Amino acid sequence: MNQFISKSLSAAFKYAIAGFVLGASFGAVAEDHPAQTMVVESTTKMMDFLKTDGDKIKDDPAYLAAKVDELVVPNLDFNRMTRLAVGKNWKKASDEQQVELVSEFKNLLLNTYTNALTEYSGETIEFEPYRPIEKEGFAVVRSVFNQSGGGAVPVIYKLRGKGGWKIYDIEVNSVSLVTSYRTAFGTEVSKGGIDGLLGTLKKKNAESK
Repeated sequence: MNQFISKSLSAAFKYAIAGFVLGASFGAVAEDHPAQTMVVESTTKMMDFLKTDGDKIKDDPAYLAAKVDELVVPNLDFNRMTRLAVGKNWKKASDEQQVELVSEFKNLLLNTYTNALTEYSGETIEFEPYRPIEKEGFAVVRSVFNQSGGGAVPVIYKLRGKGGWKIYDIEVNSVSLVTSYRTAFGTEVSKGGIDGLLGTLKKKNAESK
């Protein structure tokens, strides 16, 4: 496979994850939900970091990675994201393979994420007022990512509240991150099984180092 994920999806994901930490124009927050509060607070903290240390992050990847581990990683549900992305093939994986899948997918997402941070060029994000959903224990945070060259991209964060609110999926222009990866992952599993998928993930992560 020439590309593990399409260029268009990769770009869309960069909008989403960059939107999670960049810019800061917030809508009405009088009735904020804890999930929305978490996303907004994380955005503010990372934005402050980029403003004060922006020149350093391109020269010191380890410094940026440490800050991502501190401010972002705790807010992402990598276990659920991986299970959803692997889909029906998740049950085909052994316990050991499942642990590896979560680890490699986490690395893949964070590699894309940190690359997005180094490409920041003045984009902003506007959060909409929180709107409750019917599904108990879940929440949706809606926003609009404003590109520096013009144009607005709707970005939706889906969160689960079990053990604290964490993001488990992101939609960009109505395209789900985990659903899009599920298609790519399914192709890999059909060609080489779970080991084939793991091999592709490990290769992509090695290439990004």
